[in-house]
Amino acid sequence: MTSERTKNLRELEAALGLLKLSGFQMNRYCTGKQMRKTRLQTCVLNRIFEISRFPSSKTIVDLALLINVHPKSIQKWFQNTRQAIRKKGSTKGALLLAESEEHSAVDIPLPILADIVEIERRTVSKFGLERVFLQDSN
Repeated sequence: MTSERTKNLRELEAALGLLKLSGFQMNRYCTGKQMRKTRLQTCVLNRIFEISRFPSSKTIVDLALLINVHPKSIQKWFQNTRQAIRKKGSTKGALLLAESEEHSAVDIPLPILADIVEIERRTVSKFGLERVFLQDSN
């Protein structure tokens, strides 16, 4: 079972590596229009936000490839979410944000990102919140 997981991890890393080498093609993403994120994408972003308020640029790029969202959109989502917590002024939110501000950008390993996306996909589809996992933006 461990060897199968290692093989799957290597295949995932290879696929992401090829996508990174080909570079982000801006025409893959809807340009000029503001697109709402799907429930799955929002759930994944919230889960990552619970882990780290400040993900590294590598984590953002990997996450963008996994959930089919432009990296700048992910970065803006994190900025807006941190700002919303600050504006609320809630004690719990302010404490959580203060703790995370002490740390610099956190690099979340690819296997953890892939597991989070898979868990959220199963949760969203199990409860019938969303029928389509990733919609092609062509």
